[in-house]
Amino acid sequence: MYHCNIHISFWNVSSEIRNTIKEMEPVPQFFHQVVDSNLPQVIQLKKADFILADLHQYAGDEQAGIEFLLNHKKEDSDLILCVEKSQVESVLSLAGAEITDIWILPLSAEEVKFHFRKWQENKKVQKDLWLNKAYLDTTIDSMTDLVWYKDKVGSHLKVNQSFCEAVGKTKKQVEGRGHYFIWDMTPDEYAKGEYICMESEYEVMDKKITCVFDEKVKTKSGMKEFLTYKSPLFDLDGSIMGTVGVADDVTKERAYERIMKKQANTDFLTGLFNRRYVYQYIEEQNQGPVALFYLDLDNFKFVNDKWGHQQGDNALLMVADVLQERMAEAVVARIGGDEFLVIERKEYTPEEIEEKRIWLEKILNTAFAGKEAMQALSVSIGTAYSADGKVKLDELIGQADTLMYREKKAKKQK
Repeated sequence: MYHCNIHISFWNVSSEIRNTIKEMEPVPQFFHQVVDSNLPQVIQLKKADFILADLHQYAGDEQAGIEFLLNHKKEDSDLILCVEKSQVESVLSLAGAEITDIWILPLSAEEVKFHFRKWQENKKVQKDLWLNKAYLDTTIDSMTDLVWYKDKVGSHLKVNQSFCEAVGKTKKQVEGRGHYFIWDMTPDEYAKGEYICMESEYEVMDKKITCVFDEKVKTKSGMKEFLTYKSPLFDLDGSIMGTVGVADDVTKERAYERIMKKQANTDFLTGLFNRRYVYQYIEEQNQGPVALFYLDLDNFKFVNDKWGHQQGDNALLMVADVLQERMAEAVVARIGGDEFLVIERKEYTPEEIEEKRIWLEKILNTAFAGKEAMQALSVSIGTAYSADGKVKLDELIGQADTLMYREKKAKKQK
């Protein structure tokens, strides 16, 4: 994949060693080029990636040769010194940390090949590691998802660019730090774990498998919802050394889902629940007592015809407001044009249900009386009750509907 051109410079090296190295084949992806020997030594050193220097002629004065080489070579070039055994201790004390290797003279051709092959293999490993890092960095930095690697105590070892953008910090600022600093959390927020689910990290390390979480995080741009995939990272001995996480920002999708769910379950005019939600609610909450109040507006068509549909809508909105305010613990729904349903999950005696029915009629009729365009309106209410909640909703609605129309008919006969 990559192409690595290695410029080689020989400094006082014997022709036998030179020729042995020149004749060796480069490892895959590598290309060797000996720096032109006609160039001045300083230029040769500055161009070289691999410098092989023979210091045996500097016995007793190794410092002069080493200083010349170190002062004129490239910063990242590899410097290998050929020395006699008696020079090793002196060379190590002078430049042990700044040289790549020491080759002890004399060297046979096979020994030269062995040493140079080892250098080639090590260099190949370095470049392969560079390539894999380039693969990883380019891949994760091109992702819109947040990516991070942590040790087992929660310090961030590596993150991608999207992560940095989310927290408003650079990679250098983030790496090696924990949640407290990275997400700018207050001590209380950190202690409560309110804005980031830290327990999930421990769950992943405990289970030793990839786990998926829905997490809320406080970011620079406000609260975000993430769908996170977290996996354990294993050490050489098989123990857990940390985790890797990938987070998909689903804030907009979740908001859209909530809007769609609300639209599917609510009445567009009043904002109350609709018939669909009522059936779903009863199906899910099918145990315990259920008290049902079925409301229908009297003379609603008359109001629409005389005062217009706007006033009719205002009447429906007022009913919704009154029911939500006075029946705050109940499920309140609009299930038809001027029909409403109130459901309570509580025990009632027949007398208590009748008292509640009369009370609801009174407060709604009083509200209508306060508006000129609604004074012709009144409400008729039918009730139904199930002590164990096992009666089907259609049966309860049928019972309440029958009682409601019986009341409506009685009003007309007066």
